[in-house]
Amino acid sequence: MNRRTFLSVATFTALAVSMAPVMDNQAAAFGPGPRDRADALLARMTAAEKEALVRCDFAAVAHLGIPALAMVDASAGLRGEKGVTAFPVPVAQAATFDENLAGRIGRVLGAEGRAKGYNNLLGPTVDLTRTWHFGRQAEAMGEDPLLAGRLGAALTVAMQSQNVAATVKHFAAYTQETNRFFTDTRVSDRALHEIYQAPFRRVIAAAPVTSVMMAYPKINGTFATEHPALFDDLKDRIGLQGYTVPDFWAGADQVAAARAGMDLAGLGPGAVKVPAGALTDGAIPGTRLDDAARRILVTMFGCGLIDHPVPAPADDVSTEEHKNLAHEAAVASTVLLANRSSALPLPASLKSLAVIGPAGTDAFPGVAGSTFVDPGTWSTPLQAIRTRAGDSVKVTHVQGTEGDVPLTTIPSSVLRTAAGAAGLMGAYHAGADANGTQITTRTDTTVDFTTAPVEGLPEVWSAKWTGTLVPTVTGLHRFSLLPAGTASLKIEGRTVVSGTRQMRRFFLGPYDYPLQGIAELTAGHPVTVELTYTNATAEPGTCGLTLGWQPDSLIPAAVAAARAADTAVLLVNRVAGEGMDHERLELPGDQNQLISAVAAVNPRTIVVLNTDGPVATPWLNDVEAVIQAWYGGRGMGTALAAVLFGDIDPSGRLPVTFPADAGQGPGTTTASYPGTNGIVSYDEGIAVGYRYYDAKGQQPRFPFGHGLSYTTFAHGSLEASYDPAAGNVTLTFTVTNTGRRRGTDVVQVYATLPAAAAAAAEPRRLVAFQKVTLPPAGSRQLRITVPAQDLTVWKSGTWTLVPGRYTLATAHSSRTFTAQRTFTIG
Repeated sequence: MNRRTFLSVATFTALAVSMAPVMDNQAAAFGPGPRDRADALLARMTAAEKEALVRCDFAAVAHLGIPALAMVDASAGLRGEKGVTAFPVPVAQAATFDENLAGRIGRVLGAEGRAKGYNNLLGPTVDLTRTWHFGRQAEAMGEDPLLAGRLGAALTVAMQSQNVAATVKHFAAYTQETNRFFTDTRVSDRALHEIYQAPFRRVIAAAPVTSVMMAYPKINGTFATEHPALFDDLKDRIGLQGYTVPDFWAGADQVAAARAGMDLAGLGPGAVKVPAGALTDGAIPGTRLDDAARRILVTMFGCGLIDHPVPAPADDVSTEEHKNLAHEAAVASTVLLANRSSALPLPASLKSLAVIGPAGTDAFPGVAGSTFVDPGTWSTPLQAIRTRAGDSVKVTHVQGTEGDVPLTTIPSSVLRTAAGAAGLMGAYHAGADANGTQITTRTDTTVDFTTAPVEGLPEVWSAKWTGTLVPTVTGLHRFSLLPAGTASLKIEGRTVVSGTRQMRRFFLGPYDYPLQGIAELTAGHPVTVELTYTNATAEPGTCGLTLGWQPDSLIPAAVAAARAADTAVLLVNRVAGEGMDHERLELPGDQNQLISAVAAVNPRTIVVLNTDGPVATPWLNDVEAVIQAWYGGRGMGTALAAVLFGDIDPSGRLPVTFPADAGQGPGTTTASYPGTNGIVSYDEGIAVGYRYYDAKGQQPRFPFGHGLSYTTFAHGSLEASYDPAAGNVTLTFTVTNTGRRRGTDVVQVYATLPAAAAAAAEPRRLVAFQKVTLPPAGSRQLRITVPAQDLTVWKSGTWTLVPGRYTLATAHSSRTFTAQRTFTIG
């Protein structure tokens, strides 16, 4: 039976009012130091100098002691630099559920940024994962606003402690890459405030002089960069004292953006299109220009940029301490998803181990785009496993699969046109439809181009290639398309590969963005081939397509190695990054077939998912253990080895829900993803992530917050106390390690709100979490505080604490509850 505490409406109203500076219409007051110093400097500036500052013309204001903003992306390390530390990607950082660790990472990012000559770090990223399609989910911090906000706040405060400014991104409701520059996101006012703005609210409450990057999409019809209501929310309601800045190429009108509330016109001079004088000729009010310049100066003074100029850049700023922290973070982010029969840790009696898959330098330590960090010299998973295994365990490696990479171009020797010529017959058309006006036909020996393959093609064109392919071997064949645009490959009338890539690879980072497929073929038996393409969906003015294949399967050799080993550790991957989305939930290429084949001959198969988020797991019941490794940076190899051999407990927990199939979760209709006629409808409202699964009664493959340990934990009964002066509820309970090993538990606290709060759309929400490490049979009493604002809802334009019955519950995940306490407000 639930134990109940009854507290009055007046008590909880007072608790909510105590947080009004954060939650209400009143912004926090400017700190006297940065604001006063900014005002004093502003009084000395001419209108032209203020405009120059806003336009990033730092040379024109250098005589005033104002430094140039030297910017670098810094979500998992310093993008584009060498001699820096590559940390796990942000979604992996979120999987640690550890604010202290996030703060330590943030301090290293700030220190390395300064040492490399930067004073403005573009990060952290606190976007939320709305759908598994999101290609940049690795760069974000999961699906829950409280988790993303608390870790984002820890990172921001720590970065800025090193006399650099952070730029928190991207405000707000940025959840897909498809048509990202022009998408019109239709989102309810409640979801916008409770879900998508919420992480920024926590960051700004902790670091009000930080800066914020505005996102690409339109929000309810208006670009975020030009949306007065969004700037009002950010500055007046949330309390941002620092400046706002647009993402690269975001929005359509930088003058309109400045008028709406944009402060810095762009990410450096190269991103600014506003001509000199455009902001002082009456286009924007003088008070708006003053406010923009003042906010830039407040951030510079508040973060120490003016008092602490950056040093000359050093070549190598990554210390042993930093590298050890990267390893620690990778371990802390590792999630043990499944572990049947205690397959892990690997037993001391192990004599032979087959490592299969991309485990060497072909393992992905990070993602493409703004978050890519050069790992430098690092220990790959294969190297780390061999080192940890020592001489007592025979470790063999077979490739098994190439993973998610483009394959070798199909040669003309196996292709034939209807007339018997080597290659395929290509028909080129004007427009996006291959059935449009035909421009020309010709025989193409291969399909492999990055510029227009024939002369005279219009800006938007399409093509269709037809013919036959004559296999030279029997068995599973892999096929890949590497397009800039939309492409589809049919073999014998069946679609084998299809999809869209805006670009073949993002210009930041070394990874291509292929599309993958498989087909069983027989040597000497011709099969029909139909390949279609259009550049209508590519970056404007670009095109490209490579038709690749792998006729000789690598699976049989992997099966033989697995059969001969005591245990098989199988690494699989999926490429991810900026400028792409995932169109399928399945692992790319032949990786599912590889897992099934290996598991069929070795029941002690352990799968390691090196992915940015959920993938389909049709083989789950056939393997003994599954590890989610994310993209772990330079420490991914040593962390994996430490977890496999039981040197340390895997303590990561899922910051995103893993669906059982592609039809679960938000964004499963065309209108809700990728959108119709440029409009994306967030028709799920506040039911994002685990909230959606709970509201719809869907059973996920693995719930939010899930993660196993090598030991077990019990949570004792709850006690609740209320402190009217502090304005919060404190939960007290005991956590006990009930197993035989030292281990780490992530205690999660969820709140169930009254029905009057429209709880049907949100059966429960995460309101607290704490990580605790205990020895065998060890116990610790925890005190967890839940502020009242974390129980409020956005209603009629204000934050409201709804009278009724509330329940707080401790849990191991969003679906596994351990103890609860019910109380009534009213």
